[in-house]
Amino acid sequence: MYNGNGNGGSIMIGGFRIKPIYFYVAGAALLVVVIYMLIRFLNTSFTLHFGAFAGLLLIIANLREVIGAAYVQRGSTALLNLLVGGGLIFAWLAQFLGVLLWIPAILLVGVATPLILGRANVYKAYITTAQGAISNLRRTVIR
Repeated sequence: MYNGNGNGGSIMIGGFRIKPIYFYVAGAALLVVVIYMLIRFLNTSFTLHFGAFAGLLLIIANLREVIGAAYVQRGSTALLNLLVGGGLIFAWLAQFLGVLLWIPAILLVGVATPLILGRANVYKAYITTAQGAISNLRRTVIR
């Protein structure tokens, strides 16, 4: 509290007199540190969030085509985009939820890599494998 007794404008805190200039200096130093940390956070977060947003766009834009009825015949890049988008999302989640989420991120991008080279054959093999896994799962659960 300010003691108006003419003691040079000092502030009494816990029995100690502190000049206001020290509060201003400490406040300015704290403000500089907060601004620096905020800029670092936004810069890092912006990069991560940009990747996550791009991954989400890839997933949303290509999910319908992968689920569609004639997907095996087309051999399009939809599955490639879906896998890369999933990898980006898992990489973003790894920053917040733990380093173990890098494993699915790397696996998804690794599985997407062969699609670049032999798109039609690899695409058909992936879809056939997924259909077989789903069929086995259904048979196991129904029993």
